[in-house]
Amino acid sequence: MDKQKLYEKGLENYPKAAVFLTNVLLLFWFGFAAYGMSALRFAGLPIISIIYLLFAIIMLGLILRKHLCTHCYYYNKLCGTGWGKLSSCLFKEKSGNYELGMKLAGLTWGLLTIIPIVAIPVAMFLHGEFLVLSGISLTGFLAIMIVNQFGRKKGCAQCKMRYICKASAAK
Repeated sequence: MDKQKLYEKGLENYPKAAVFLTNVLLLFWFGFAAYGMSALRFAGLPIISIIYLLFAIIMLGLILRKHLCTHCYYYNKLCGTGWGKLSSCLFKEKSGNYELGMKLAGLTWGLLTIIPIVAIPVAMFLHGEFLVLSGISLTGFLAIMIVNQFGRKKGCAQCKMRYICKASAAK
């Protein structure tokens, strides 16, 4: 990593409270999404919600951690999400493919956003008895999505890699 391109005023480690809050918001994001889609059942199971949550866990918790976080300044440090620490517990430094990770990140976050935006209204339409609860889920999902964008921008502004990271919202 080219140390000269690092943002010198960036945080060495993010505050634990900020990391905790970020992860709580993400849990609510995925919770609202999964609950809002849960009326779409196949064989009595909320299959779409289950697949959605498994996809989120596998992609965000494993695959992207290997391909992105192992190349980050915050590998084995407390970044805005704490995923640099998680990554160091699971993978060796620079063990992933950063370019592949960037492509997969866009696809992953796109799907994690678009699927609920489409599926929750479908659940509302098909299951009128679920209209109010799905509406609350969709509203909560969209609100957290918006809050997350502001938080991401603030987090990226404090990041040592704000000039290097291709996904930085601070550029």
